[in-house]
Amino acid sequence: MGELCAEIRAEHGLLMTDPGIEKLWEWSSDGTDGWGAEIVGQLLLMAAERGPKLGYDVDDLVRFLRRAADER
Repeated sequence: MGELCAEIRAEHGLLMTDPGIEKLWEWSSDGTDGWGAEIVGQLLLMAAERGPKLGYDVDDLVRFLRRAADER
């Protein structure tokens, strides 16, 4: 986990201290109207609000999401 956090810091300038997994059901693949989708929505809203307060602009957040999605 430490290596992943270091890579994200080095390549994207984002600081991660843990994977953010609190409940396994947060990773549910129950479709766009299920619990997993609700969690995704909450996390995106949180990133949109907190990112600029930490010095990240919208382009930074979009670039990170695009890069993360392409690596899957």
